[in-house]
Amino acid sequence: MHPRPRVLIIAYVFPPSESVGARRPGELARFAAAQGWDVRVLTATPSAAGSSGVPEGDVLRVAPVPDSTRVVSSVRRAEAQARVGRRPALTVLGTLGREVLIPDACVNWVVPAVRGFLRDRGDWRPDVVMVTGPPASAYLVAAAIARRLKVPWVADYRDLWTVGNDYWPYGRTRVRRRLDHWMERRLLRSAAACVTISEPQAEIMRSTFGIETTVVMNGIDPRPPGPAGGSAERPATAEPYGSAPLTLAHTGRLNPGKRDPSPLLDAVALLGPEARRVHVVFAGEDNGVAQAATERAGVSDSVTNLGEVSAEKSWRVQAEADVLVLVMWNDPRDAGTVPGKFFDYLRARRPILMIGHPTGIVADILRSRDAGVVLSDPARIAEQLRIWLAEKDRNGRLAEIPPSALDGLYRDDQLARYLDLLSDVAGARRART
Repeated sequence: MHPRPRVLIIAYVFPPSESVGARRPGELARFAAAQGWDVRVLTATPSAAGSSGVPEGDVLRVAPVPDSTRVVSSVRRAEAQARVGRRPALTVLGTLGREVLIPDACVNWVVPAVRGFLRDRGDWRPDVVMVTGPPASAYLVAAAIARRLKVPWVADYRDLWTVGNDYWPYGRTRVRRRLDHWMERRLLRSAAACVTISEPQAEIMRSTFGIETTVVMNGIDPRPPGPAGGSAERPATAEPYGSAPLTLAHTGRLNPGKRDPSPLLDAVALLGPEARRVHVVFAGEDNGVAQAATERAGVSDSVTNLGEVSAEKSWRVQAEADVLVLVMWNDPRDAGTVPGKFFDYLRARRPILMIGHPTGIVADILRSRDAGVVLSDPARIAEQLRIWLAEKDRNGRLAEIPPSALDGLYRDDQLARYLDLLSDVAGARRART
């Protein structure tokens, strides 16, 4: 056994990418290195200005071949526009891609990634391989490397794949869905363990695949993005949206029919003349969902859509808001979903308005920690908006959520559990050998 335990982290997206999917593997790499682990990273993210949290010499960046980044982005934009009615049907490219590219559009990374790592690793050999997805293609990379080097691998699910994910089947035929489920089951037979972000998701994995599954949430990063780390305090500037005394902000992706802000915007419309005193800010990929909901509700004067912004700008939007809006799917099947931005919201310590199903992990945390409210009926949301308006009229600001609401939810609290799991998996291998 080497003096320092060795882990290979495989992540299609990795810092300095600002993608939400890059945070979890990036923070695990940083934390593991700080705890004395010998960390190597295999990713498709190219190098760029900014820090990844580990020495660049320990990060192997392998591009897909051919590079389909632009094609994949175009397909995703076409899908989003079709879902909100801007196009009569999905593009032929998108339809064929979902059927032919198995398991997903990142499959062209699998062979270059495996070959690149095996060629460039020298005599370095991991004690355990950790891979995070989506994309599911990353699991193929991990399984191949682990098999070749005869080391255990751990499958990390930021989102589930063929079970417990109602977004995944969209546009896929029954034959394709069965093929993907067979592939996932076959892959997991060789995995030593599995990690998910919530207990409901973990139970789905245990009951479906019979694999040992541990829960490790994303957790709160105490370091806001930006050169100086930023501050959670509201900047001492004038109101950024004219005379509106109450500002609500949503950051991140929306989804028609599932993550739809219509209940909030309908509530603003119900306020009548008071609607001019409320402003809703959207910051995230402009896929037409916010605009469509705004037009249906007839509240354009009360909405600002910033489009996609940097991580630092997203943080500033959160810090400057009175209330943060978390839009989820109002369905019990979403009970195990814990969006990464939920922890960003907690860090900002603004009251949270969750629109979604009244039961589930996020709803329970909000209620038990006095961090916000869970509402989906426009009339009840309008009533809550009036309460917040009155509070701000009285006090000049809304009360922050208590510091105790964040106890035990910081990222390092969660990552310590992750290292315990990786240590156990690596230790089991050493005991066998």
